[in-house]
Amino acid sequence: MIFENMSFKIIKLRRSGKRFQSTKEWLNSKHTFSFGIYQDKLWNNFGAIKVINEDLISAGSGFPMHSHKNMEIITIVTQGVITHRDSLNNISRVSANEVQIMTAGKGISHSEQNEEDFDCKLLQIWVRPNEDNLEPSYKQISFNATVDFQLIIAPEAVANRILGINQNIFLWRCQHQSEGKIYLPNTIKKYNWIQIIKGSMVLLDNNKKTKLKMYEGDGVGFYLENIDGIEIREVKKVEYILFSFESLSD
Repeated sequence: MIFENMSFKIIKLRRSGKRFQSTKEWLNSKHTFSFGIYQDKLWNNFGAIKVINEDLISAGSGFPMHSHKNMEIITIVTQGVITHRDSLNNISRVSANEVQIMTAGKGISHSEQNEEDFDCKLLQIWVRPNEDNLEPSYKQISFNATVDFQLIIAPEAVANRILGINQNIFLWRCQHQSEGKIYLPNTIKKYNWIQIIKGSMVLLDNNKKTKLKMYEGDGVGFYLENIDGIEIREVKKVEYILFSFESLSD
């Protein structure tokens, strides 16, 4: 679906209630894109983004040791704590306001366990790398919970004091507490994906005629025609992530 006469064109709009959903005794997972037995060729990816899963993991449970290959795997914890262990001998606790990235490359095994006595909620994101069979690696950082836009991941070649990824993609962690003049960063690229974590907001084009209301769990992919005046309005304590890249063919 593409809307014309805008500063941006919506390519894909995924409402929260339209996501695939899978459940186990210990896991409630909502899938923005095709995942596992939930397959839809219209939702296989958005550019290099292959997976955006919102997982709610019960206390004392989690994903046992399993393997990945040739994928960049990002975990953003939004509630609680997850404990990571991998075949590189990394052991770490990832809590809210932290992010990890794992290069699976030529092969890595890991587990993600909620070892706390309260639930954990996280986004797990898979990005196709720009090269196969890389050396596996693991990195983790904290981010500032009070910053409107914080760049947390950038291409490996330009990353400085943030996490590097083996793909030409940028990722911001964004949160706005109140109304005011808020615009998307003027450094974003042609193609973008916004995934709402909590709260709500409106994206408004520069002629003030087209409004896109977004709620918790919604995702939208759009093509940028003109950065000037893409304004964020009607903010209700919103938190979201913003991916940005030059091409959908990456």
